[in-house]
Parts: sequence; C-alpha cells; structure tokens
Amino acid sequence: MGSSARKKKEKQKDFQKPKLKVGKTKAKASNFTDTSFKSKAIILQQQLTETAPNVTERFKHNLSLTSSRSDTQRRDALSYLTGQLSTNPPTNPVGTPNLLQKLLPIMSDASGPVRGQLLKLLRTLPADEIRPHVEKIILYIRGAMTNISQEIKDDGLNYMEWLLDVAGDDVVSSAGCWIKPLKDFMSVLGWTVRIASTVPGKGGWTSAPRTTFGAKKYGHSFPRQMMVLAKFLELGFKPELSRPWSASDLLDSIGRVPRAPDPFGYLGLFKPPRDEDGEIYRNREDRQDIFQRRFGEAVETGMEMAKKEGGAAGRAAAVLDQVLKDGLGNCERGSRLDEEDERIWDGYII
Repeated sequence: MGSSARKKKEKQKDFQKPKLKVGKTKAKASNFTDTSFKSKAIILQQQLTETAPNVTERFKHNLSLTSSRSDTQRRDALSYLTGQLSTNPPTNPVGTPNLLQKLLPIMSDASGPVRGQLLKLLRTLPADEIRPHVEKIILYIRGAMTNISQEIKDDGLNYMEWLLDVAGDDVVSSAGCWIKPLKDFMSVLGWTVRIASTVPGKGGWTSAPRTTFGAKKYGHSFPRQMMVLAKFLELGFKPELSRPWSASDLLDSIGRVPRAPDPFGYLGLFKPPRDEDGEIYRNREDRQDIFQRRFGEAVETGMEMAKKEGGAAGRAAAVLDQVLKDGLGNCERGSRLDEEDERIWDGYII
C-alpha cells in the first residue's frame, strides 16, 4: 500500500461512526481521572492548623522579601505590607524605626513599580512616628534626588514632597536638613551657586550641568523640581506662631519632658562638630539669612531664565517667585557675597 493510500485511509477514520455493541460501555479517554472514591476527611496543609504562620510571622517574612533579587517579589512584598499598615488598627509588629531601616534603601531601587509601591507604603505611616527620623530619611531622599537615573530623581521629588507634607516643620529645623537639600536642588536644577573662595582676593564659582532643561523626554522634570523647591522654601520661611508668655512656662520647661524631637541637639554634646551645612536653623531669620548669602543670587538668576522660557517652566518660576516675595518679606532679595565682608575677621581670634 502506497503512502498516499495509507494517509487517505487514516483521514477516513475521522468520519467513521464507531459501532457500539449492546451492553458494552464506551471506551474511556486517555486523560480520564477516576473521581468515584470517597474520603472520610479533607486535610489542608497549613490553612487551618495551629502551627500555621500568624500575622506577625507573615509580616516579618514579607519584610525580608523586600530585599529579594526579583523585582516582582519586592513589589508584591511591599504591597502586602501596605495592606497590613492600611488596616484599622494598622498591623506593624516590628515598629516604624525597624520598618524604615529596612525600607529606606529601596528609595533608589532600579525598578519603577517598586519605588511607586514604596511611596504608597510610606503614606500609610503615622506622621508622629515619622518626625523623630527626619534626619535619617532626608539622607536617602537626597540620594534619590541626585541619582544618575532621571526616573529615580523624579521619584526622589515625590519622596521629598511626602516628607514635607507629614513633617515639614521638622525638616527645615533639623540638623543638616536646610542647606544640604538646597544644594541638591541647585544641583538638579543646574543653577550656578557662588561660594566664598578660600584664596584671598579671588572669588569662587561652582556650577552643575542642566540635565533636564530643554530635554525632550524629561522636560517635565524641570518645572516639577521648581515646584517642590517652592514648597520647601515656603515651609522654611513660614513665620513662627507667637504665643503669649505665661508664668507657668518656666516651670513647664524645667519639669516637663520636651515634646520636640532631639530638643537639645543644637548643643552638639554627643555628636561630632558640625560645619555650616550641618547646622540646625531653628528660626526663620537664620534660614532667611543663610539662604540669601549662599543661594539668593543663583535662585534669582535661574528664575529669570525659566520665566523667559515660558510654558510650564515659566509658571513654576512664577510660583517660586511669589514664595520668595512672601517668605523673605523685607529682606533684600538676591544679595551677593561680599569677599571683603567674608574676610573682615581674618587675623582675629574669636
């Protein structure tokens, strides 16, 4: 029999009706599964046993998965933690300090969905538990803002905005949280900052490349950076609420525990000496003065350039300009460094 005849015969089998004999059942399929058996009990592995992982163990397990190599596993673990923290009352068996210590390094994660899920998780944390850790949080936010990746820089702005919303007053009045973030803003904006020269008789300039100005893909980053800077300056220049003094204030300051985090941190008793960048600027006047001396000229020049560009950048520059007008008040805007004033005390021992 030839091959063509054999193939023709095989095709005809598909259209032939099988002849069934009386009393004989139909043949079972090759993938048939027998389900006629009966079981006295159904045993579940872990769902209903007493040794199943409780909520605390599952929380800690998912917290450990946030350092997994898989992007999907890190994102799913953060999603689970967000759900636990969103319950009423929230489930946080490890405490906010331990949680932040584990999650803050993820701010510079290479995966965008992971960073986005982390931001959702941070928004579920109580503001009162965030304020004591502002100095630690700002370090990781600054690292994200100055990252080489533009996507991470943009998410760094989101983290900064979140921190300003929950603990803005503590941010601008904490050690190293005023000048250092301003320097980072100047760097990402590409605005030149003039500094005092260490060589007598010579001025110094430092500049940063404008990586986002005019870029096609990241052109929206420049207005966004100015808006977050405006929010940061608005909190720093906000007038303090004056409260009338009472006779019990003296006793309260002696006999009561201070409510502010690190109330005696400005003394620097248990920390290494700070430079000007790491100082604490607790009042509005000090923040205004240091801003004018070190960043006023650069911000004024950058705003004028952004206004000329127009569009979203021009509108953001107008908002920043209004914040400076309201915040600086009667202070002279755009003050410049005077080399003679900087060296006025040279040769004197203070």
